[in-house]
Amino acid sequence: MYLSISSYTWLPSSFLGKLSLLQEYGIESVEIFCTKRHLDIGDPEEIQKAGMAIRELGFRRISMHAPSGVGDLSSPDEQEREETVFACQKALDAALLMGASLITFHPSSIESEKYQTEERWNSLWETLRDISGYAEDRDVRIAIENFPSAYFGGDALNLYRSLTELDLPNVGMCLDIGRAFAGGNLSAVLEEFGEKIFSIHANDNRGRADEHLIPGEGDVPWDVVFHRLRQCDYRGPFVVEVRDERPTVEILQNVVDFTERMGLSGVGQLSR
Repeated sequence: MYLSISSYTWLPSSFLGKLSLLQEYGIESVEIFCTKRHLDIGDPEEIQKAGMAIRELGFRRISMHAPSGVGDLSSPDEQEREETVFACQKALDAALLMGASLITFHPSSIESEKYQTEERWNSLWETLRDISGYAEDRDVRIAIENFPSAYFGGDALNLYRSLTELDLPNVGMCLDIGRAFAGGNLSAVLEEFGEKIFSIHANDNRGRADEHLIPGEGDVPWDVVFHRLRQCDYRGPFVVEVRDERPTVEILQNVVDFTERMGLSGVGQLSR
């Protein structure tokens, strides 16, 4: 397992402008949060420039978070779903150009149907089957992130079980710890945590809302989380994804302090 920082953490500042700062704190992995403020996946020149900058700085591991505007992966409307498949393919092309090994998608658009309908699950599965081979050809893995509990994909355990049942080797789950905790199902998903967890988004809250606090500043039981990670020999990215008005240097120092207390630093393996 290795520490990574999502560029979501320093929105709306420049994406590239903070990368050297990460390295000063010994962080050699980054997840690019793809908004037009950070990386416009529709602009090949911008993608090439960002990719070159990352490689020149020597970042060892790169992941991407697809833009929310990529579409609704679980839409029951076939035309909308096909448009989403095409947009996902463009995002996968951008991941290839950036040298990213993993890309995270939302299971639907945040404004979409809230209920866990069978029709939506079937549409999500069909979309993932459609893009799985495309991703495999580009050597990029796909992670589907749990939403806030009120929305489709908000039951983290149900999403994990669904992706396990789908059984596509390069498709798994991005477990957002904060959302699962606020939704009341963190303990349940940790019980079944296994190889289908491809990525973790780490943020904290007080159990009532998705606050995106720095880990350790809320009520998430991080000792329990890390104990389970050790048990499962989790080897993916521990992506800190927070929103905080403090200076980035202060945020990074707090993140490093927390992860060192938990036995994790930089790209090193989780201590046992």
